[in-house]
Amino acid sequence: MTTKTQFFTLKSMQSVLVVAYLSLMSIGCAKMGQFPALSIDNSNLSSGIETPDNDSAGGLPPPVTEDPSYKMKPLAWESSSYPERAKWSAYLQSIIMNQWSSLLSGSSDITAFCPTYNSLQNAERANVWAQIFVAITKYESAYSPVSRMHETTMGTDPVTGQPVYSEGLLQLSYQDVQWAKWCEFSWAADKNLSPTSPTKSILDPYKNLNCGVGIMAQQIKNKGAIVLNSGVYWAVLKGNGKYQQISGIQSIVKSLSLCK
Repeated sequence: MTTKTQFFTLKSMQSVLVVAYLSLMSIGCAKMGQFPALSIDNSNLSSGIETPDNDSAGGLPPPVTEDPSYKMKPLAWESSSYPERAKWSAYLQSIIMNQWSSLLSGSSDITAFCPTYNSLQNAERANVWAQIFVAITKYESAYSPVSRMHETTMGTDPVTGQPVYSEGLLQLSYQDVQWAKWCEFSWAADKNLSPTSPTKSILDPYKNLNCGVGIMAQQIKNKGAIVLNSGVYWAVLKGNGKYQQISGIQSIVKSLSLCK
């Protein structure tokens, strides 16, 4: 407190006391729910969600979903040997419920993956979609966040200037950022790192999953189906394709108790 306070007039002191009293009353009322809570502006986040940073345990816990009371059914990749995967599961549930909620309406072929889908609540539907992504991940990367594959028929990646590689849990590429603006991969930050460094943005499990879920959301919006004969991102979902794993993916999704 400065020495300026000694020059307050009595009237000034009375004003200060009134303001202090009102401030205390406001605090008390806010605790009782009579005043609205402050909101946090996340508008500076490029993806519209707060993406946790990656660490050796698979990153920070995911944000809370719209339905925190829902107890998520475990996904196929979860194991006591890989505790980080439970965090990935919760993250999938969250971004499907929030960022990519358009998926909840389903697709023209959704019941081929989960026969009960149309009778499920939104949180349950998000759980089913999360299992779909886990099933895709099994065949794309064997659940390895540092998996990489050279795409020998795809030429040069225009972002990296190097041969195209599919990377991470959902086997995505740096070139995807050209059209999938929500994908938070930074070649400028990654180019000096080891190709399989877990600190690469494209190998961050959260960034990789968010990018892939968004790609599927766009596919459903534009094409209306999970399995396509053309225009599908993942070869494992291409009908009659050489590398398709449709029946295997459907089997994994149907193993979820929600789909029985």
